[in-house]
Amino acid sequence: MKQTLFVAALLLSATARAESPRRGLDIWFIDTEGGAATLIVTPAGESVLIDSGNPGKRDAERIFKVASEQAKLKAIDHHIISHWHLDHYGGVERLAQLMPIKQFYHHGIPEALEEDPKNFPVLIKAFKQAAEGRLTRLKPGDLVPLKQSEGSPKLELFCLCGDGEVISDAPGAPENPIAKDHKPAPADPTDNARSLGFILKFGGFRFLDLGDLTWNIEYKLVSPSDKIGLVDLYQVTHHGLEISNNPVLIRTVQPRAAVFNNGPRKGGHPQVTGTLRRLPEPPVIFQMHRNLLASAAENTDAELIANDAAKGSTATPIVARVAPDAKSYTVSIIGGKSKQFETRLKD
Repeated sequence: MKQTLFVAALLLSATARAESPRRGLDIWFIDTEGGAATLIVTPAGESVLIDSGNPGKRDAERIFKVASEQAKLKAIDHHIISHWHLDHYGGVERLAQLMPIKQFYHHGIPEALEEDPKNFPVLIKAFKQAAEGRLTRLKPGDLVPLKQSEGSPKLELFCLCGDGEVISDAPGAPENPIAKDHKPAPADPTDNARSLGFILKFGGFRFLDLGDLTWNIEYKLVSPSDKIGLVDLYQVTHHGLEISNNPVLIRTVQPRAAVFNNGPRKGGHPQVTGTLRRLPEPPVIFQMHRNLLASAAENTDAELIANDAAKGSTATPIVARVAPDAKSYTVSIIGGKSKQFETRLKD
C-alpha cells in the first residue's frame, strides 16, 4: 500500500511539473527620477539589476519594492554597474541592506573620478563594502552567466562595450551604409564613454541597454560594420540626452519600442525623440516622466508617460513582458496603458 501511494505521489508530482506554465522574460524600468535601475527577471527566476539609482534611501527602496512585491524576488543574483556616476551606483549601499546581492559586475574601478572628486571616494568605499569581494570585471564579448530554463528559448546577456572599447567586427562583415552619416562629437573624457552596454537575447527577442554611453563610442558599435543588429526594445541611452543617442546607431538598430528612463527635468530631450520619430517605422515611445522642460508635442503621448511630477506622480514603473515562447512582448505602465508587439526576429 505504501509503495502504491509513493508511486502515485511521484506521478502526481511529475504531472504538476509538466503542467506548470513556462515563465517568460520580464524587464522592469524603475523610476529613479533621472537615474537608472533596470531589473531583468529571467524564465529561470534569476534576476539581473543594471544600475541602482542615486545615493540615499529613495531609489534603493523603490527598487526593493518592485523587486520584492512586483517581481517576487528574495535576492538580486547579478548586479551590474554600467559606470561610476552616482545616479547609477549610488543606491548600492542602501539596497544591500534591504536584500541580498549575490554578485557584482563593473567595467573596472578607477583610483579617482575626475568629474566627481567629492562623492566618488565616499560612494566607491560604500560599494566595495557592500560587494565584499564578490566582484567581476566585464569586458566587451563577455557573457553574464545566466541559467537556462528547460523548454524555453535560449537566453543570453552579451556585453557589447565597456571601458571605452567595443566588440570587434565579425570577419567578413559588410560595412554599415548608415555609418557614413556620422558626425563626430568632441571626445568625451568622462566615465559615460566607458559605460558597459549589453544586448539581451531571448529567442528572437532583442533588448538594448547601453547605460550612458556617448556619441563617438556609440558610433564604433555600428561602424564599420553593424555589431548589434535590429532590436525590439531600446532603453534610450543616457536618459535620452542629446550627447548620446547617435542617429547612426538608432537608424541602424531600428527599435520597435523605446523606453526613456528620464526625470522631470533630465533627459527625454526633444532632439532624441525627433530622431526616433523620423525612423521609417517609428517606435512606440514610453517615458518614465513627462519632460517639464519640453512642450506636449515634444513629449510622447500622455498615456505613455508613467509619471508627471507636476501632478505629484512619481515611482510608477514600466515593465516589458516577453512571452514564454519569445514571439511577442508587451510594454506596460503599471496601472496604465499597454502596447503589444510581435518579436521581429524569428529564432
